[in-house]
Amino acid sequence: MISSQQLIERIQKNVGVPWQSQRSDGFSDGILFGSGETTVTGIATTFTPTLDVLGKAANSGKNVVICREAPSYSRGERAPAFWRNGPAPSKELLDNDAVWRAKQEFISKNNLVIIRFFDNWDARKTDGQLRGLSRALGWDSSHVKLGSAEDAYDARNVYFRLPTTSLGSFAEGIKKKLNVHGVRVIGKPEAKVSKVALTHGLLLVADAERILREPDLDLIIAGDAVEWEVGPYFQDLVTAGKAKGLVLLGDEASEEPGSGEMAEWLKGFVSEVPIEWMPAGEPFWTLG
Repeated sequence: MISSQQLIERIQKNVGVPWQSQRSDGFSDGILFGSGETTVTGIATTFTPTLDVLGKAANSGKNVVICREAPSYSRGERAPAFWRNGPAPSKELLDNDAVWRAKQEFISKNNLVIIRFFDNWDARKTDGQLRGLSRALGWDSSHVKLGSAEDAYDARNVYFRLPTTSLGSFAEGIKKKLNVHGVRVIGKPEAKVSKVALTHGLLLVADAERILREPDLDLIIAGDAVEWEVGPYFQDLVTAGKAKGLVLLGDEASEEPGSGEMAEWLKGFVSEVPIEWMPAGEPFWTLG
């Protein structure tokens, strides 16, 4: 048997970096809901613990959910530019939210333990999110390792050399491999692309500028972006001939495969209970 606190301690022992817990928003890595004394019956990893994911975990006998995003909502109380450091919504605000109350009641009724694992997972030498996404796309053998980097998946190594194809066909191929619908593209469909940068989550202009320093780069793939800023920036890049375009997968679609990678990583040192990746699923559907 293993308790949820012992699980945390085992993760801390194996993560390979000094454990950090410095968030001011109340959502630092560790147990967010539930007791450290709870005996673990099974572990589910997921991008975000939606009610649907929590239900699947409970129904399959797994009482610990390890997530990248917290189960509650900021409700727009924090400015996007300060999303990491802004204060969490007040307890009173959340307690008066009927949706959040229902979620809390479900967690309590089913004796679930919610563990957030974000900052320390990202602090590792290996970018587990990037590795999971590249594997989901089948791109492992196409990775371009830069310089003397010890790990092919460290923070700098986001570049991939792929068979030349049109931007339209390329985006369609990604859509099919990840089985997502909400892929959005900036650039000319007929433009030829080969060398691409694969990222996950939010892309800021500063990130794009750094990534585009790599010679002969055609395209950046990301999760989502500050639309009013990154959109015009890439429109101008394409017009100026500095890049072929941008592909946005959606935040969940770009981050979820990392939860699959996390599940495999956990299996390397947790053998007492079953571990399963439970995708939260693409939140949007699109018109045909």
